[in-house]
Amino acid sequence: MSSATRFSRLRLKGVAVGATVSAALLAAGLSGVAASAATAHAATAHRAAGHRAAGHRPAAAAAATAARYPVQGLTQEFATNTRPFCPKGSGNLPCSGAAGDYGTIDRVLSGFSNGGAGNYAPGTKALTGDWFAVVTGTGDGNQGAGCPGTTATSNPGETCSGPFALFGTGRGQGGENIFPKGGFTVTDDLYLSPTTAGPAGSLVDDDVELNNSAGTYGIDNVITACAEDTAASTLGFVINFGNSSPGSCEGTPKVTADGWYRFVYVFTDQHGIADLAMSVRSEATGKVIASTGFKPVGGTPSGRSKWGGPGYLWLPTEDFAGLPLANLAVQLGNVPAGHKP
Repeated sequence: MSSATRFSRLRLKGVAVGATVSAALLAAGLSGVAASAATAHAATAHRAAGHRAAGHRPAAAAAATAARYPVQGLTQEFATNTRPFCPKGSGNLPCSGAAGDYGTIDRVLSGFSNGGAGNYAPGTKALTGDWFAVVTGTGDGNQGAGCPGTTATSNPGETCSGPFALFGTGRGQGGENIFPKGGFTVTDDLYLSPTTAGPAGSLVDDDVELNNSAGTYGIDNVITACAEDTAASTLGFVINFGNSSPGSCEGTPKVTADGWYRFVYVFTDQHGIADLAMSVRSEATGKVIASTGFKPVGGTPSGRSKWGGPGYLWLPTEDFAGLPLANLAVQLGNVPAGHKP
């Protein structure tokens, strides 16, 4: 995905949304600095590299209006289609994988191997049923060695941003504007494969955006999984969390075994205040790998009435071509363990 117009919103279909953002957001950035995190590394060199700057955020399919768009439930296991990813007519750039566009998403059968150099997570078994999805930050080919570069002579403008999904339907797609009193939970699963990931510093950002009460962009809530060195000189995934800025790659790797991992976002009403808990758990063991616990949305207490529902799921940084994805779900109510496939 392109970084040519960093941090700008897309336009709602037919309505201009803020083309610029605050100086504070520009300073913090959705994706930090523009240095590549997938550089060849010495022992600690890659840790200084930040997230590549993200480009356009996804935007709602239709203009925000005074209409009420409550949060709708969703379960997607990719058995027949990839909805609600990359909806046609949304006014967003296509999910083509080309520089300047969003990354790709494809349905594949259980046991699929995305061939090519590197071959991330070959032979992955579906989390449930016979199908799952694979996503990339560039084209459909497996780049095999992290994001392929962002220099003037190597994929200029390419920042390896993955595909996006817009929650809701009809005119409310991407624009749900009511934060339910009972809260709601968003879940998706990613297959993390430390044995085939690389190089160190490669990462994926899993981003669930929360709308404001007008049904337009509110705040990004990001779980970051970074492939980093372990004490055994192998790779493992560091798990970190961020609000409006992805979590850092600092810390000790907590994911050292290949497998499906459940990313869970629980939005709740705590006595009128909107709170959020983010967590990652192993599907194989059921154990929580990392968690934030409940904290105010954005870090500062604010009333539930300020917020709406989930706008999009997006992988703003996606370095692993052919990354398996499954179990996308939205549930009404607080479900600490997320959706069980």
